[in-house]
Amino acid sequence: MLSFIKQAKRPIRSNANQLAIMGFLGLILLGTLLLMLPVAARGEDLSFIDALFTSTSAVCVTGLTVVDTGTHFTLFGQIVILFLIQLGGLGIMILTTSILFMLGKRLSIALSDGISGSFLPARHMSLGGMIKITLAWTFLIELAAALVLFARWMGDFPPGMAAWLAVFHAVSAFCNAGFSLFPDSLVRYAGDPLVTGVIMALIISGGIGFFVMIDVWGAFKGRFQPGRMVSLHTRLVLTMTIFLIVFGALAFWGIEHNHNLKDLSPFQEALRALFQSVTARTAGFNTMEIPELANASLFLLIMLMFIGGAPGSTAGGIKVTAACVVVIAVIARLRGMQKASWAGRSLSRGDLERALVLILLSGALVGLITMLLLITELGGIAHTHSRGLFLELVFECVSAFGTVGLTTGVTPGLTTTGRLLIIFAMFVGRLGPFTLVYAMESRKTPVRMQYPEEKIMIG
Repeated sequence: MLSFIKQAKRPIRSNANQLAIMGFLGLILLGTLLLMLPVAARGEDLSFIDALFTSTSAVCVTGLTVVDTGTHFTLFGQIVILFLIQLGGLGIMILTTSILFMLGKRLSIALSDGISGSFLPARHMSLGGMIKITLAWTFLIELAAALVLFARWMGDFPPGMAAWLAVFHAVSAFCNAGFSLFPDSLVRYAGDPLVTGVIMALIISGGIGFFVMIDVWGAFKGRFQPGRMVSLHTRLVLTMTIFLIVFGALAFWGIEHNHNLKDLSPFQEALRALFQSVTARTAGFNTMEIPELANASLFLLIMLMFIGGAPGSTAGGIKVTAACVVVIAVIARLRGMQKASWAGRSLSRGDLERALVLILLSGALVGLITMLLLITELGGIAHTHSRGLFLELVFECVSAFGTVGLTTGVTPGLTTTGRLLIIFAMFVGRLGPFTLVYAMESRKTPVRMQYPEEKIMIG
C-alpha cells in the first residue's frame, strides 16, 4: 500500500511542468477566441494569428503588439486583455510561489539561485498563506497606484476614462506587461515625474518577487528570524536590481546625452534615462521613441532585457540571481578563490551549474530564433536608419524572450512565420527558464558511480 501511494505521487511531481504549460496554453487559446469576436475590435476583426499574438503577449506579460491596443480594441477587447494580463501575471507568481515554496520545503541545502530561491523567511508559513499574501499584496499595490494615477489623469480625461486608464496601466505596470492604451506608450508623459514615478515603482515592485517582499517585511517586523536580517537571496536580488537600474541609467544617459537627450534639462534627462533603465528589465513601457535610439543604446537595452528581473515575480529574462551567481563565481576565480562567496555566505556548485545551464540555453534559444527571423524576414521589413535588420531582429527577439515588450517597430511588419517565432519566444521566455531549472531540481538522482577526473586544456 505504501509503495502504491509513493508511485501515485510521482506523476504529480513529474507533471508539474506539463500542468503549468497546459494551463498557460489554455488561457492563451481562450484569450485568442475572445479577441477574435466582432465585439472585441473596432472595424476589421482580428485575424487568428494576430489574436494569438496579442493573447500570448498579454498572458506572458510581454507587451509586444501587432495592432494598437487603445484604438483597435473596443472596451470589451481591452477588458479581455487586462484580464489576460492579470491572470498571466498572477498565474506565474502563484505558480512559482507554490512550486518553489514546495521545493524549498523539500531541499535541505542552504540557498539556491534565482530559481530555487531562499525560503528561510517563509518556512513557518503554509502554502495557502503564501498565496493569500501574494494575492492581497498584488491587489493592494495595484489599487494604490490606480488611485494615484486616477487623481493625476482626472484633469486630462473624463472621470470614467481616467479611472479606466488608471486601472489598466496600474495592472499592466505591476505585472510588467507593458501594454498601454496610449498610441505612444508613455512618451506624452515623459516629463511627468508623478506618472513615470508611479509606473517605475510598480515595475520594480512586480519585478523583485514576493519572496523578497515577504523577507524584507519580515525582517522589518522582526517576526521570522529574530536577530537576522534578510536572506542572501533577498540581498542578491536587491543589490543586483539597484546596480542594474543605476548602471543602466548612467550608461543610457552617457550614450544619449548628446543625441536624444541634448535639448532637455538635467532633471528631464535623468528622469528619461532612469525610466528607460527600469522599464528595460521586462516592463516594456517607453518614454522615448525606441527606433530613434543609438545602436549602443539598443545594445544596452538588449543586455538589460536578457537579464530581466527576480525569480518568483512577474518579470522575465534569465533572472538577476542567475546573472549575479555567475558574476560572483567569475570574480572569485579571478581572485584565485576555490569557493565563490558573497556577503559572508558561500554559493554551492549546484547553484552555479544551474545558472550556467540557464544562461547558455537561453542564449542559444535567442540566437536560434534570431537566425530563423533573419531567414524569414529577409527583405520583408524596412529597417530604420543605417543599423540594418540584424540588430533590430535581435532586439525584438530578446524583448520577446525576456517578456519585455520594447520594440524598434518591426513587429507589425513581421511575416506570419516571423510572428509565430516571436509567439514561441514569448511563451518559452515566460515559462521556459523556470520549468527548466525546476526540472533539473526535481530529477536529481543519487550518484552511484563517479569516474576519475582528468584535466583538459582550457584557453
